[in-house]
Amino acid sequence: MANWKYRTRDPKLAEAIALEMDKPLLFGDFIVGRGIMDAASAKTFIEASLTALPDPFSMPGMRNAVDLLVEAKERGAVVGISGDYDVDGLTATALLVRVLGALGFKVTHRIPHRLDEGYGLSEQAVREIHAGGASYLITVDSGVSDSGAVQLATDLGLKVIITDHHHLPPSLPEAAAIINPHLGGGFEETPLAGVGVAFMLAWGLRNALNEVKAELNLVEHLALVALGTVADLAPLQGANRAMVYHGLKFLNVTKWPGLVALKRVLKMDGQNRVSAKDVGFKMAPRLNAAGRMGSPQPALDILLTNSPVAGARLADELENINKFRFESQANLLEDALELMEHECPPDSRTVVLCKEGWQKGVLGLAASRVVEKFGKPTILMTIKGDQATGSGRTVGNFDLFAALSKVRHLCVSMGGHSAAAGLTVAVDRLEEFKAGFEKATSEQGDDWGQNDLQVDLVAELPDLQPLSPHLAELEPFGVGHPAPVVAIMGLTILQALSAKGGRLDLRLSDGLNRLNVSGYNLAPRLEEVGPKMDVVLTYDPESNYNGHHWRLIDFRRPLDAAQ
Repeated sequence: MANWKYRTRDPKLAEAIALEMDKPLLFGDFIVGRGIMDAASAKTFIEASLTALPDPFSMPGMRNAVDLLVEAKERGAVVGISGDYDVDGLTATALLVRVLGALGFKVTHRIPHRLDEGYGLSEQAVREIHAGGASYLITVDSGVSDSGAVQLATDLGLKVIITDHHHLPPSLPEAAAIINPHLGGGFEETPLAGVGVAFMLAWGLRNALNEVKAELNLVEHLALVALGTVADLAPLQGANRAMVYHGLKFLNVTKWPGLVALKRVLKMDGQNRVSAKDVGFKMAPRLNAAGRMGSPQPALDILLTNSPVAGARLADELENINKFRFESQANLLEDALELMEHECPPDSRTVVLCKEGWQKGVLGLAASRVVEKFGKPTILMTIKGDQATGSGRTVGNFDLFAALSKVRHLCVSMGGHSAAAGLTVAVDRLEEFKAGFEKATSEQGDDWGQNDLQVDLVAELPDLQPLSPHLAELEPFGVGHPAPVVAIMGLTILQALSAKGGRLDLRLSDGLNRLNVSGYNLAPRLEEVGPKMDVVLTYDPESNYNGHHWRLIDFRRPLDAAQ
């Protein structure tokens, strides 16, 4: 059972907003609890209008980048795009390849092989792009931590434009232009994903060229922005929310053959809409799987193809790769848990495990499972030769990047953000790294919030049904804007059943009203259920199992009940 924490709000302000918007009072409570303090801001949030997007030229470095690309077009020069192998990098690459091609640029592109090259702009990539005739190089979703490769590109005569969204290193590469939300311009609080930065560059370039071509419908590329932003767990607020809100609509109606075929394989083609949950749990894993298990090229190809035949073939290929990925992940996790028993003391604050032969592409996924099970920041690395390379995942509000920055000097390379990171450590420094990382965690205290459950509202059973359609206006939900969570106190449990798949089914009553709810993976707690319980439900627009959109996520005996 989690520690329930309740959002604070001004009830008079909440009531005023609800009345002005002609909404239920609980809607006003919810809005204020989420930090929206007036009706006008609430309406702006709900509408998620693209007209509210900031001017792309408000981003530092944008003017330099656009001027360089205008110069490249005038010269007829080749522009090389260096991407990344995850969904954010793939969608950003596909977006710029499509847009630059439609604008008449000569374009080449390259995606690194995760297992052979690792993350970021490599010297190998620079040499291949240069050998391909490029005079300009755009990095997407990478580059800001790759000073050596950027310097090589510059020495070879390439003009480098970095578009990235990862945290800034102590010193920036000497590139011709750098666009990164962390450099300022009002994007720091809710940074864009890599594909969002690429979209801003495409938008700024289109405006600078003053070209509106029939074959370039820029806003339909928001489908790619939605894919990459949701997959990369960027906060769904500000510009991200607007782009994802509209991008999901374009995903729903897209005619791009690759996306159509992928939706068909995932049995999404008959849906009324594509949701953020569909992206996060269905589409993104298939696109990510290719890079995790080998070459990411099939995932990029399905985003670029204009052939229905090729799209169908690639969708089937990605589905098969994902099945193999799932099996590999399960095997690695089993291995890691066994190794953990011997190498991680129970009182350790962190988990760092290394072994030869582990599949590099599924280390991050397996690390996430370890975090879920033990509630500790976790790093899993595979050893090859004299180096260990791997991925880390965080827990609660623990800032993984900040902790790893304390031991950056022990890493061959390191990059990422607060929730996830990739790194390489020399084998002969592994023990020193483990001790340093363990020590670095103490500097963030002990309250990482891993057992906290943030409750938005305290309500009654009759409130749920009339509230639901108003909450639906606040979709999509995700990181930074989670689905609403409601607590209801002192309900009578008429029935409690353990169902297949670890589901727990409860029949609730307040004496006059009844509600059947289900909770995933809660069946092991069946014996905790008493005659009266406080319950926590979340609004889940994808769930309609009991004829409504509310799902059970936690429960406890009433605090004032006799023990």
